Amino acid sequence: MALLVVNRVYNNNTVLVDVGQKDQAIVQGKGVGFQKRHGDNILPTQVERIFYLNTNEAKQRFGTLLKDVPIDITMTSFAIIEMAKQTFHYPVLDYIYVTLTDHIAQTYKHIMAGKYQRSTVPDISAKYPTEYAIADKAVEMINHDLNVHFPRDAAQPIALHFINANGTENAEETKKIDQTDFGDNVNKIVKNVFREYGITRNITNQNYFDRLMIHLQYLVARLQTDEEDKRVLNQDIESDFQKLYPKSYRIASEICEKIQKRLQIKLNDNELIYFVIHIQRLIQEK
Repeated sequence: MALLVVNRVYNNNTVLVDVGQKDQAIVQGKGVGFQKRHGDNILPTQVERIFYLNTNEAKQRFGTLLKDVPIDITMTSFAIIEMAKQTFHYPVLDYIYVTLTDHIAQTYKHIMAGKYQRSTVPDISAKYPTEYAIADKAVEMINHDLNVHFPRDAAQPIALHFINANGTENAEETKKIDQTDFGDNVNKIVKNVFREYGITRNITNQNYFDRLMIHLQYLVARLQTDEEDKRVLNQDIESDFQKLYPKSYRIASEICEKIQKRLQIKLNDNELIYFVIHIQRLIQEK
């Protein structure tokens, strides 16, 4: 392992280090950051985990997460993803770093506040045994690393995150589409419509893109359980959005129409409005 030089100490157990002249990494280990200052060296024997930030996108993704999520939760999420890659040889798309971290952070917050509610995601472990095995291991890691108690059913939505993010970056098709699977169909419809309008995930909109992926996962969960979003929005919002953001409204309407036709379901008006909001952020329609 190359010489590790302290760049920033997050806490006693987590440190940002410079590796060589160009690369950076996050290292974790018991007491690895204790009484360390900028420029100090860290012994490789102190390091239990290391995550290399060797691309600009990786550095920006990590920095974006730290604005909203505590470092310990972020690192636990990253460790889960690396576990899936290394132990299960499971390929994932990059947006899972944001979506999974956000999900774990929100669940942690609800548990600590005594507001956790049992997951409504249906049990599809027989169809996705690998993803559920990853999720079971993830819950063990969360409880160990964060000194919290995620109940066993918390593994189900984590499995859904891996199901939706399965694939290889830059591949034309990330996986075969199963006509009976809601998640696959919804994601494919959104990506195909985005492709028609030239909407891609890039360094400028990546945070908004990843937030949309989070929304899609919860939409899929609601569709699979026939749970309807019962929040009541102002009836004038839809017509106002149609006037203010005509392109975003057109794209959102096309997505909703194709989802309804493909899955033989009826989406309520709220879903259209949510899609408009997300798409407007993506394309920055004025």
